[in-house]
Amino acid sequence: MSTADANTTEAERPTQATSNWRNWLEVLEHRVVGLLEWANPILVKETRQALKSKQFLLTFAIVLVACWIVSFAGRAIIGPQIFYIASGQDMLVAYYAILAFPLAVIVPFSAFRSLSAEKEDNTYDLLSITTLSSQQVITGKLGSAILQILIYFSVVSPCIAFTFLLRGVDAVSVALLLGVTLLASIGMSLIGLLAGTMASVRYTQMLLSVGLVLGMAFAFFGAVGVTPELLRESHKMIQDRDFWIGLGGVLTLYLTTFGLLHTAAAAQISFPSENRSTRIRYWMLLQQACFVAWMTVPPLLYPDEPEAVPVLACAAVGIGLIYWYVMGSIMTGEWPHLSRRVQRSLPSSLVGRSLFSWLNPGPASGYVFAVANSGALVALGLITLWANAPFPPFGLSATQISQFMLLGWCYLIIFLGLGRLLVSVLRRVAFVPLAAAFLVHLILMMAAIGVPAVIYSMSSQFRSSGYSLLLATNPFWTLSEVLESGLVSGREMLVYLLPAAAIVTFLLNLRAIGAELSRHRIAAPARVYEEEEELHPHPEPSPTSPWEEDPREPAKV
Repeated sequence: MSTADANTTEAERPTQATSNWRNWLEVLEHRVVGLLEWANPILVKETRQALKSKQFLLTFAIVLVACWIVSFAGRAIIGPQIFYIASGQDMLVAYYAILAFPLAVIVPFSAFRSLSAEKEDNTYDLLSITTLSSQQVITGKLGSAILQILIYFSVVSPCIAFTFLLRGVDAVSVALLLGVTLLASIGMSLIGLLAGTMASVRYTQMLLSVGLVLGMAFAFFGAVGVTPELLRESHKMIQDRDFWIGLGGVLTLYLTTFGLLHTAAAAQISFPSENRSTRIRYWMLLQQACFVAWMTVPPLLYPDEPEAVPVLACAAVGIGLIYWYVMGSIMTGEWPHLSRRVQRSLPSSLVGRSLFSWLNPGPASGYVFAVANSGALVALGLITLWANAPFPPFGLSATQISQFMLLGWCYLIIFLGLGRLLVSVLRRVAFVPLAAAFLVHLILMMAAIGVPAVIYSMSSQFRSSGYSLLLATNPFWTLSEVLESGLVSGREMLVYLLPAAAIVTFLLNLRAIGAELSRHRIAAPARVYEEEEELHPHPEPSPTSPWEEDPREPAKV
């Protein structure tokens, strides 16, 4: 190599290093821009509208003035004793009431109106044809609500810090109080968004608005009423191990419910041809798994009390049956027909169809999904019960608890199956939406409870004889009698009647179950692949660090 070539090579090396750094910075900039696009313009739009609205400005001014009045009035009421007594708790409660009102009422209702107004003004149709997904729309509107919450927190936080100077409060108690309030306000905002997705017509919006305002007012007054007692007992609760364990369980329930409601809200505003059910059912599975995991914590923490395990298993199964009845009432009201887009995503293998077909949309698959999950919970409860059979529970026998679990599962199979059959019959003559299908289940349950109760109360013979088989259609009364006295004095027939009725109901739904299970995956048209290739082209290779060469540039000799 000549001297001139060596000089040229040495001169090109800094230029090549600079080029690599520039390419790496371009990649970093591209990823940052992608992150900002993931935040989506809905957040920017909603934040601008919210912060410029008269409602926000008026509420913000009221919060400022209220904090100013409480500060001066509280100082004047306490008087010279402020130097000698611990008055921080009283001032903190007053400031908390000021903060809780916009967080519990104003922000959640604004979230509800932000989505329902889109449908009133017919602007959501324009929003739905953009490249934004329904998940991004819900996330953007929820992000706007979170920003408003943080602004209200920034207003009241200096006043809350002032309460530390007055003594009587500690940092951990205040942090827990504000943290729980923050999560509760975000959750209520998400509930407001979910209610906004259901407000399709004007009278529905009015009913949801009234119910939402009443619920938020109840939450506000409940929070303000409970706060003084919580602050007085905060020292004991913080030092208690059970408090932190319970707080962890509540936080797990909050996170799983948050994900479930967020997915449900996004599904409500998505296109009818999309798969609205699979993600929601995944969240149901996760929620049940977390519930079962937390139910194993008390026996591990208190091994000296094995007699409490059967009672805990009985309570867990009871809660799980109620949960799956509510979820099953919603799933069995889904539309039975699948769009071609959904059929393209169905599992194709035999194993996949047998295991994952129950996650696909459809009332029959939803019925089996609820029955199977509740059955798994009952099986776990029975295993736990008989594993602890040598330790008799408090006033209950293992037979009574077993009968409670099995008969409760039979009731779930019967009521969900009959409700699905009624909805399918009604859909032959009229359009039955999801909310109406849930109402059918509710009416069926109320009729099964109310009609025998009316007959029972009108007859003096039945009233004096106590429980009878006439009340077998009332699951709550029957199961409570099973736990109290067992199946005695003629009630043994329930052991045969309810399982037989459950089997018959399941067989009546078997045809629809087989029809949904026999669905096959279909191939997508060629134009779909071409459009996907245009919308999502393969990225060009680029350097991942400043020390790599750019493959897009020609090789240098």
